[in-house]
Amino acid sequence: MKEITLNGKFMASESSAQKYLFDVFDFPEYYGNDLEGFYDALTDITEETHVTIINRECMEITSYGSRLMWVFEDAASDNSNLSLAWTEVSYEEY
Repeated sequence: MKEITLNGKFMASESSAQKYLFDVFDFPEYYGNDLEGFYDALTDITEETHVTIINRECMEITSYGSRLMWVFEDAASDNSNLSLAWTEVSYEEY
């Protein structure tokens, strides 16, 4: 199983999130830099993958971060190879 840990403080804005997610997930070049493209890429994952997201509160306070949280949750419910966990960690701990 592939395990990925993401930090919510890098996913609060669209510009920072898109680059961060592209780098972490190593998506193909055709990956669209928007939420629909990200959803498609997540639902295309064929290897069993567990994603843990820390610093959720950083995402919750922005409109983009909140929408991205829904994309993660929707993709995890639509792709049996993708599981998701939220872990509360303070800025100082990570």
